Amino acid sequence: MGALTTLSQIGHSKELFTNQQIDFNDPVQNALAYAKLVGTADRSMVHIYYKGTIFGMSPDEGVKPMIGNTGVLKGVWKPWINDSYYYTLYDVGYFSDLETDLPIEEYENPFTGEINRPVKIVGGPFDRVIKPDVRPFKVRENEFWLDEPAYLNFVNKLDPKIWTKASTGEKLSFLYVETYHGNLSELMNPDMMSIPMTITSTHNTSWYPFFLMGKRPGGHYWQSVGKKVENFESDVPEHLIRYIENESPGYFESEKPWKKRKGTFQAYKEEREPIRG
Repeated sequence: MGALTTLSQIGHSKELFTNQQIDFNDPVQNALAYAKLVGTADRSMVHIYYKGTIFGMSPDEGVKPMIGNTGVLKGVWKPWINDSYYYTLYDVGYFSDLETDLPIEEYENPFTGEINRPVKIVGGPFDRVIKPDVRPFKVRENEFWLDEPAYLNFVNKLDPKIWTKASTGEKLSFLYVETYHGNLSELMNPDMMSIPMTITSTHNTSWYPFFLMGKRPGGHYWQSVGKKVENFESDVPEHLIRYIENESPGYFESEKPWKKRKGTFQAYKEEREPIRG
């Protein structure tokens, strides 16, 4: 198995919570709690269904709901070295009509009045290692939460000199805050390597390219909620399952649905031509 954690080490992880207590200040127990809540402490796959609304925020025109977003995240997890956990994340979904929740090929931008054509939601693979650390879990009686912020500032794939309407500038700024929620009684159950979890996501981002906002002041506020999938038939809308199976056959079953890194900005660059504004 090389660098992978052995089965005996997995058994050790199960024993950490057998006394029905947990010390979130212990980095090893903290990492195990994170893995069981967000993904799994076992070698397995975890899927998370999400659904939300993307708002536009303009200093001149206020806040307006623009379109919806929905999809299924896939995490491929495995125990790793030194009490860590390794996972690879994928994402497939679509931008949706706010009333019907169905995929849209085009819609009228409430800020510009122009017809916009969204691309498909696709992302990953993104690799991450969850190391022993003291993450700021919050506890109230039998419930516990974790807020996980991430700030990204990176070079825009779309050169603003060429993509004058799709690009907001040479760099992009994204703030992600994911809030995970679960129950302590399930967390401390040594027979549960993955526990039920709900997630609330808030994202503040630069304008996405298909909105064709150019350097217009403002940006997006994304708000979505979701849950770890326990039963696909009851937890995920049937039309979303059909969409994903059509767009990415084998997505739900495969540990590696694709190899090359994908992303929404990259998809826009590959699928569209620059529009001069």
